[in-house]
Amino acid sequence: MAISKLIGLVPPIEIFFWVATLGRAVRIFIGAFMPPSIAAFSYKRFKIACLWMGPESFHLVTLAAVAVSIALTIQCCLELQRYQAQDISGAVISIGLLREIGPLTVSLAWCARVAARIAAEAQAYGEAGKSEEFCRSFVLPNYLAALTMAVPLGTYGLVVGFITAALAAPLLDVSSTTQFLRSAHEGIEWRDIVVYNVKLILINPTVGFFAGCAAGTATTQSDKAVPSNAVTATFLVGFFTNLLITWAGYMAKY
Repeated sequence: MAISKLIGLVPPIEIFFWVATLGRAVRIFIGAFMPPSIAAFSYKRFKIACLWMGPESFHLVTLAAVAVSIALTIQCCLELQRYQAQDISGAVISIGLLREIGPLTVSLAWCARVAARIAAEAQAYGEAGKSEEFCRSFVLPNYLAALTMAVPLGTYGLVVGFITAALAAPLLDVSSTTQFLRSAHEGIEWRDIVVYNVKLILINPTVGFFAGCAAGTATTQSDKAVPSNAVTATFLVGFFTNLLITWAGYMAKY
């Protein structure tokens, strides 16, 4: 209790715990691709993980993509009207969804869901004294499932968000759906699509999954804060890794 109070009074000390958690996540990641883990790969575990990460998450992705897209459309369209630049609304909204809004909202929300469940399962393995089994047989099939499901979910979320914006813009008397689509086509570059896919298909699922693994294996005692710790780590690391990818994709040339 005294140590907890001391940590609360000196916030920078928490950084050391975060670094330790990051180191644990890296060790789990490396261990997942060691020969024993590859040999113990279970296709059945992979299919079960794909089910709850994929089809059972479609409602979350749909609702999140629609809500975020409508909010972004309202804000952008109203401001563009003020400057009589509503003709470029399609480009502004589409670029916003591709570059930052989509990865930082819909994608990280799904990754947080994955992190919370993985943390709970990792904790259960630890409490049962099966930490070695967790690292050897659980991590790899579930991680590959996360990467696999990120592909259709990322594509689906983008399509839903884009269609929602294209249909919502005319309701605000900004532009027709045809004008919106034409503007979006002119504004989107291949680099935007590449950055979007790197974030949603590779970076964010990896961050969320191993944040859950690290948080869940950090304790062998019943700790109700484990899933919330996993979600916190997912958002913190996710924000900074997305920033790094943005810098590498758009600012590095400068």
